[in-house]
Amino acid sequence: MMRTLFLLNFILISSITNGQVAGCRDKAAANFNPKATVNNGTCVYAPVTVTPTLKFVLPQMLTENSGMIFWNKLLWMHNDSGGDAAIYGYDTMSNTIQRRVLIKDAINIDWEDIAQDETHIYVGDFGNNSNGSRPNFTVYKIAKKDISDSTVNITVRAEVIKFRYNDQLDKPVPVPANTTNLDCEAMISFKNKLYLFTKQWKGNKTVLYELSKTAGEHLALRKDSLDVGGLITGADIQVSKGRIVLTGYMSSGQRFIYLLYGYTENNFFAGNKRKIILNGPSQLEAVSFINDKYIFLGSESFSIVKQRLETLDLGAFYK
Repeated sequence: MMRTLFLLNFILISSITNGQVAGCRDKAAANFNPKATVNNGTCVYAPVTVTPTLKFVLPQMLTENSGMIFWNKLLWMHNDSGGDAAIYGYDTMSNTIQRRVLIKDAINIDWEDIAQDETHIYVGDFGNNSNGSRPNFTVYKIAKKDISDSTVNITVRAEVIKFRYNDQLDKPVPVPANTTNLDCEAMISFKNKLYLFTKQWKGNKTVLYELSKTAGEHLALRKDSLDVGGLITGADIQVSKGRIVLTGYMSSGQRFIYLLYGYTENNFFAGNKRKIILNGPSQLEAVSFINDKYIFLGSESFSIVKQRLETLDLGAFYK
């Protein structure tokens, strides 16, 4: 009798599973399938180009702005390689730096992005474009409680996460500048892990790696890859809606963002993937959600184009 019930349950579950329809479930896509019950990541979108709104030319202190998060009513930024080992709390209404938090005993070798969860801020020192031969990389983990109670410039200690990629050589071989596929400028925090999106100079893809948030030495584990047709320079996630934005530019210098949504768990590349071209010149390096629709875009100074902060409404792209 028990065996018969088990068999019936198995058949019932199998029929329900087999009865599901895989396809594109995004109404914004050209191939939306209203009968689909399982989103299989096959959505195709019409090409679209948008123009972000220039908000401010950033203060001189943020000439090489390379990462941003929005927390505690301030936009927290940091500079690129060679800058101070500090993050800056910037007021988006007055275009002024309100706070400077120096990280004790830290070095800004090549800081490239910043991420956050409820309790900590993570600063990624993982740029590797000069010759591709860095043997290991660092993420500084700063407790928010050490910052939130202060209204002045302070110095804090950070926990240190050291890592290597699980598929990099034990002794990386130097290569010409801007030719390595093991460069990284984009990071998000999701649940109990950090996720890195690499900047493939030769492949024009991005590879997703998973990294522990615990202080110590770790391997960043390769999870998946996506052909983005360019170089990824920044990332942020709006956790409540499960929306990820990647920033980047193509070999032509054309800027773009990549929207990732409709995925399950940490399978970020298995859901909807939409590339949006951006008008306007700038070296786009950073992105931060303001809310579930609006984002800030940050660019560092490049040639005659000054460092700038732009805004963009993504509401029209989420149906």
